[in-house]
Amino acid sequence: MELKNSNDYYGLVSRANHWLSAFIFMALIAVGLYMTGLEKGPDRLELYQLHKSMGIAIFMLIIMRLIWLKVSPNPEQLSKTKLEHILGHAVKGILYLAMLGMPISGWIMSNSGGHEVAFFTLFTLPNIVAENHDLHELTETVHGLFGKVLIAVVLLHIAGALKHHLVYKDNTLLRMLGKSKPTAHSSHQEAS
Repeated sequence: MELKNSNDYYGLVSRANHWLSAFIFMALIAVGLYMTGLEKGPDRLELYQLHKSMGIAIFMLIIMRLIWLKVSPNPEQLSKTKLEHILGHAVKGILYLAMLGMPISGWIMSNSGGHEVAFFTLFTLPNIVAENHDLHELTETVHGLFGKVLIAVVLLHIAGALKHHLVYKDNTLLRMLGKSKPTAHSSHQEAS
């Protein structure tokens, strides 16, 4: 099992990062939606701490993903048209931007609200801004917008993967699952 990506498939590092990010993102959204409806108290505070820790995890994963892309570029998209190619890259770009922007806005929102941001009990991030009510309100809005954008783009990402799998019947989804059918490109290489 290859760690690095190839021209035809995603390596173990990219697949593990993708699926771990997806799992944490789903948990983040669920916890985020649930905790905001709770009354103030210890249960809500505990969920906020969990939400912040998962946000730091997502932030670390996206930084690692961006570094890994320099070491091991993704395989080329299996696009049918130029428009699909552009849309695929746009969706990935927006996903990366939102996965960076959401934790950063959450970090600023917490600090400007007078709260620290800790990764479970392992470490606490430095405060990057002082307590500031107006900044807190602004970043709360920005954080919420990033959340909505991220949900919409993730749904587009899933729809695109399903279209490739069910309609085009290509390797797009299979490559991210660690399986793929032989392609004309890989069959040609094996014959050489």
